[in-house]
Amino acid sequence: MKNVFWFSNINSIGGVETFFYYLARKYGEDHDITVYYSSGDPDQIARLRKYARVRRYLGGRIKCDKAFFNYNLDIIDNVQANEYIEIIHYDAVAMKMQPNVHPKITKYIGVSQLVCDNFTTVTGLPCELCYNPIVLEKPKKYLRLVSATRLTAEKGKERMRILADMLDNEGIPFEWIVYTNDTQAIKNPNVYYRKPKLGIEDAVANADYLVQLSDGEGFCFSVVEALALGTPVIVTDCPVYKELGLQHGKNAFILPFDMTDIPIKAIAKGLPKVKFSPPKDRWNDILAEGIDTPEDEKTECIVIEKYYDLVFNRMMERGDIFTVDIERANYLYGRGFVEI
Repeated sequence: MKNVFWFSNINSIGGVETFFYYLARKYGEDHDITVYYSSGDPDQIARLRKYARVRRYLGGRIKCDKAFFNYNLDIIDNVQANEYIEIIHYDAVAMKMQPNVHPKITKYIGVSQLVCDNFTTVTGLPCELCYNPIVLEKPKKYLRLVSATRLTAEKGKERMRILADMLDNEGIPFEWIVYTNDTQAIKNPNVYYRKPKLGIEDAVANADYLVQLSDGEGFCFSVVEALALGTPVIVTDCPVYKELGLQHGKNAFILPFDMTDIPIKAIAKGLPKVKFSPPKDRWNDILAEGIDTPEDEKTECIVIEKYYDLVFNRMMERGDIFTVDIERANYLYGRGFVEI
């Protein structure tokens, strides 16, 4: 073996894990790279194995040209190498760490000049600079979906699950935020739940789609609001949507109720922001005309639980009757002090 890297525990996330992955992706084709570990996360190991040799260390001797150590030196005496190199991944001064040093180490490498300088400050040993490799693929379009709905059968819970699975099966990255009290109803790692709240216009305006896959709708505020904000929608073929001005492939994707023949690639490609005017309402003609400015309404209360009233500045006894404004009466009623 040419280059052997030792790291005791390969975690599910971490800087050293990212270092191994980028190093192997960038240099693994032209350089022999082997990573030894004691324990590790299966997903990280599977990802790394695409580009490098990965082996669990079960004891015995390792022979190679160059041996690289990360944080831990505990197998160094079982490694026979021409060079022993320790990679310093941390700021020893800021972290108040005493770096591991060993007489076999022939070179120390730091991932930034700061790391090198502070390693030397703490240990008195020289440390060469070698920045971490970075290899990034062109990112795929990341779909942002938003729904605000009960996750019940009639509101399309099963259709939502099917759509999420379709996106996964096509390898389409997405994040689906669902404002609902029915958390964890859909088991998909890309579906995230938020508590319902009044006013989610910002989330809808910044989404690629508002999704509502109901059995039927009489109007559907969330769909109309999304379109008015310029956000296309993904909906089922409810008759009212044609009345409201939804057009498949232009401002919406209108899906069949049985979720067959879904244009998943077209959905992933996306629709441009839309221009949409909600249908004009007639409430100006329906409501009674004029503005009324009545005096503050008052109501009569009877005390059912003795309490001290800060407004009247006295103790109120059971059976006392008094008159206050509606808001105050509702407050006292809510506290269990009076009946209205």
